[in-house]
Amino acid sequence: MLTHLRTFRQFSRNARLLLIVSVIQGLVFSIYWLFFNLFILARGFEKDFLGFLAAIPSLVGLIFSFPAGAISDRIGRQRAMLWGTLFSALPVAGIILVTDKAWMTALYVVYGCAWTLTMVSHSPFLTENSTPEERTTLFSASFGLSTLVGFFGHLIGGLLPAFFAALLNVGPESVPAYQGTMWVVVGLTLATLIPLVLIREGERSASISSASPATGTPTQVRLPFRLAAKLLLPDAIMSIGAALLIPYMNVFFKEKFPIPDSTLGAMFSVSSVLMGLATLASPVLAGRLGKIRAMVLTQLASIPFLLTIGFAPWFGVAVVAFWLRRALMNMGAPLYSAFAMEQVDERARARVSSLMGMGWNIGWGVGPYISGLMQVRVGFQPIFLITAGTYLVGSILPYLFFAKTDPMPRTKSALARQTL
Repeated sequence: MLTHLRTFRQFSRNARLLLIVSVIQGLVFSIYWLFFNLFILARGFEKDFLGFLAAIPSLVGLIFSFPAGAISDRIGRQRAMLWGTLFSALPVAGIILVTDKAWMTALYVVYGCAWTLTMVSHSPFLTENSTPEERTTLFSASFGLSTLVGFFGHLIGGLLPAFFAALLNVGPESVPAYQGTMWVVVGLTLATLIPLVLIREGERSASISSASPATGTPTQVRLPFRLAAKLLLPDAIMSIGAALLIPYMNVFFKEKFPIPDSTLGAMFSVSSVLMGLATLASPVLAGRLGKIRAMVLTQLASIPFLLTIGFAPWFGVAVVAFWLRRALMNMGAPLYSAFAMEQVDERARARVSSLMGMGWNIGWGVGPYISGLMQVRVGFQPIFLITAGTYLVGSILPYLFFAKTDPMPRTKSALARQTL
């Protein structure tokens, strides 16, 4: 653990600036995901339109991911993230103001393109601004800090509707109260531009992954499609179940256990703390088991808690299971991203990242809409079962594909015995 803390202090200036970006993004998404669904429903739209709207960014990402990766490889990571951030804030502002379904759909298409451009640039940027020794810790720090700060986002966000309700003299679950909350999301997103502008694109780590030696030439390299297919398939399978359930966790808890927004915010804030701490600790587990084994173990351990959420009749039990599931399921995500980026040439990283994004977007492109229909017809319990099944298959596949590629690290005791 002390080794990882020392590594944290050695991050480059660019890496530290992107960690600031991750922190602000954590605030943005903790508030956005907590209230966007409730805002759309408060406007009087049905769940099927909510599902359709929620599916658009991922459906667009499925189509636009590969072009976005090519754009990022061409114009650079900083510019890609700058443009992506700006054009993800503007559509959200538009959705706050308009009520026409066609306009909302068009704005969300723009949002999907912009956010895809940002996301496919993130992992390559982290890889190119870190040494192999720093990489696992940097990926975990980026993911973990963005989640950990979600504690404040959920806690403060849970109070925002009541604040705007008092300010505007309206109900706490009214459209104006939720609109004020969404304007906070827009403002924080624009604030992300400040550290992005300060990044110096020319700074690159002197040590790049041995799997991707720098040649100094601007020529494109052939994509390892077979490797990319193995990397994206587990995510594609899990995305089907995740897209059916995860966007609607707030709706599930509000319907099954009628709770105020402040309680919902507090519940999500605690989950962010636990998830962030678990993610920050994941390099320690990876140091003992390897990245792939650590990820597979934690994801499999999360599945029983997922089922507990869906079927427990008591709010307290469901909440504890929600906290544990989220921490275990997500702590391996940065390990998988770091592992994937280490397997490919530097000049193809954004395109491979985009292909992996396409795999994740396969389910998210249609899942939220299907989930909206299922909720109306059969409720949430069948959705929990489907999600658990996809998580089980998607967790086992990386081990089958990459266990030999990512062997267990040798511990100090094992190395000592070898020298005897």
